[in-house]
Amino acid sequence: MDLTKHFIGRTVVVRLDAQVAQSPTLVEDLLFMRRIGVRPLVVHDARERSAASKLVGLINRVGGDAVGLDGTSASTLVASTDDAGRSVVRTVNAQLMSLLLDRGYIPVFAAEGAALSGASVVIDGTEAARVLAAAMHAVRLLLPARTGGVPAASDGIIDELTAAEALELVSAGTLADDLRRDLIAAALGVRAGVEAAQLLDLSGTHAAIVELLTAHHAGTQIVSNIVLSRAEV
Repeated sequence: MDLTKHFIGRTVVVRLDAQVAQSPTLVEDLLFMRRIGVRPLVVHDARERSAASKLVGLINRVGGDAVGLDGTSASTLVASTDDAGRSVVRTVNAQLMSLLLDRGYIPVFAAEGAALSGASVVIDGTEAARVLAAAMHAVRLLLPARTGGVPAASDGIIDELTAAEALELVSAGTLADDLRRDLIAAALGVRAGVEAAQLLDLSGTHAAIVELLTAHHAGTQIVSNIVLSRAEV
């Protein structure tokens, strides 16, 4: 069975951070996706534009077509600040992303949006990845986890969780802040239409394409449907 068929023509959102940007196989993985018809979209924090620019340059240098942009472009993300001072995405315009992906480009997207006033608003990178993945009905949302996934109660990593189970685990208050944030994003993403989200070590060799090529996924996968088997939570 050709495992790649399920992914062809569909979007995979990859959350980029400084460590993932150092992966020696990231560019190769993104180009492989594009070559077989998968549509990768990379999202990074606005403060990491230098790493993102380097990634765009590397992709273009080896024959790919990458373009750097942010949420102020075509009002892709319109955001405002809530009462707690946090930036909140209010609307998503996925037309530009769809156009670029349809034409074969690899968008490298900075997590910055436009306020109604026209000023730019910095957005959390994981939140930007989540809302874009939902808007694009992504087949996967890949989020980097230093632990390689969500640690199980006994040992190892939890293989799969439903969105409800993920949010229940978050409410228990036992997770580190970054893992908690990413697990919330994964759960809300699949509830909003992403087929599945994964928390994994994206800096590993070919980590971004493991699931395209094998019957097993890396890290912890979050799905909306009932999971019949998993490691101990």
